[in-house]
Amino acid sequence: MIVVLALLAAPIVAASLFWGSWGWTAAAIAVGVVEFATLRRSQRFTARVWRSIPLGHRRNREQATESVYVLAALAGLILLGVAISHVA
Repeated sequence: MIVVLALLAAPIVAASLFWGSWGWTAAAIAVGVVEFATLRRSQRFTARVWRSIPLGHRRNREQATESVYVLAALAGLILLGVAISHVA
């Protein structure tokens, strides 16, 4: 759970480092919102997956949601790296 919170914090920290560069700040906030939304949706799917039948359609949606989460987390880390290099 600590890794998930650290990944969620990455775009927020990037947004604070980019403060004043509004395009970068908006991008970092958008990535953070997408990451948070997909994380919450993924957790709900995981909680229901064992209770739902049939699993096929929900499993495809869950995999798509988790893929979007992974891409958002990666984008957050990249934005954090760019923000750190921008400040330094």
